[in-house]
Amino acid sequence: MSDRRIALGLFLMGHGHNVGSWRSSPTPAEDLTSLEYYRQLAIHAERGKLDMIFFAEILYSYELDGRHEGALAFPTLDPFVLIPALAAVTEKIGFVGTYSTTYTDPRATALKLATIDRLSAGRVGWNIVTTGADRAAANFSMREHPGKEERYTRATGYVDTVRKAWQAMPAMPQGEPVRVQAGMSPAGKDFAARIAEVMFTIASDRDKAVVFRNELRAMLADVGRDPAGVRIMPGVAPILGGTEEEARANEARYLELLHPRIQLAMLGDQFGMDFSGYAMDAPLPMDDIRQAPRVLSGMRDPARLIGEDGQVPTLGEYLRRQARVRAHHSFVGTPEQLADMMDDWSAAGACDGFNLMFPVQSEGVPAFVDEVVPILRKRGRVRQDYEETTLRGHLGLSRP
Repeated sequence: MSDRRIALGLFLMGHGHNVGSWRSSPTPAEDLTSLEYYRQLAIHAERGKLDMIFFAEILYSYELDGRHEGALAFPTLDPFVLIPALAAVTEKIGFVGTYSTTYTDPRATALKLATIDRLSAGRVGWNIVTTGADRAAANFSMREHPGKEERYTRATGYVDTVRKAWQAMPAMPQGEPVRVQAGMSPAGKDFAARIAEVMFTIASDRDKAVVFRNELRAMLADVGRDPAGVRIMPGVAPILGGTEEEARANEARYLELLHPRIQLAMLGDQFGMDFSGYAMDAPLPMDDIRQAPRVLSGMRDPARLIGEDGQVPTLGEYLRRQARVRAHHSFVGTPEQLADMMDDWSAAGACDGFNLMFPVQSEGVPAFVDEVVPILRKRGRVRQDYEETTLRGHLGLSRP
């Protein structure tokens, strides 16, 4: 893949990445468990010649005060059941699914992924996670969630076992499924440097993204890997309009979908503490947050709560900022401006592509394909048509 070609992934989750997207989407909630909903989005993505579609996996239910909280839910289907169905109704686009190394068996994972890689003609990738949520443990009859160090130690051996199983099987269309990782902690970055071929990241500032990519490339070199052999793809949540004013109006419309109670519950779920007793107009309680269970366990970095200006925001300010798309880059503007941003980040060496996280997918996906992709094509930044048949080929990754 050319250094200046921009890789594009589509991260599908529920109605969209705005937790209130169900209030705006024309898609009925029951359709989220139907093939047709995902088929239509996949057809749009393949029409835009995107590299891949990405699916997360959630192994527990969001709760609030001991109750299942429906408004917090992002409905998900088992990625590696959904992906073969979508591969059967598409031709070239790749698919990446998430599977946990903590709560699955490596040999079963190896067989399942190898089967799907063959059935899809080499279009599958594996997002390798250790599962950050301790709430998942009870769903697998475990008394407690393993600590981060134990999970990453297991993950290293797990991936090695899976890859050895693949090597003992008849050849797969792309050699092996593409290995994807999304950890941003020091342990996650070290793990990614050793095993990842694609890395999904959080980056809202171009210059910081350049520093991160350079750091990761140095880590790759240190473990004897080709620094150019990993694709860095930060998440971006585009909100588009024909003019800047229209884009800002769409952003305001999306922000209105959220309720502070739901946002507080999500923030509490991330850190393992109750934020409902804190004043909205007071600075975030950083001393208390540093003692939160998921900070002490190394699962959350409280530094991410602080603004780029170094100031601690109020709880209300932080919730408004997070309402866009959690910690990922929120872009508001015209299609031309979005293409400019992507081109600029690519030229600066900040990334190799982007993972698209639309607030409301039924609106965002077709708009991106119809309005942004043609601009990027005209500039030679994305493909005119698929030139390869496998996900590994789309991304310009070598066979193992």
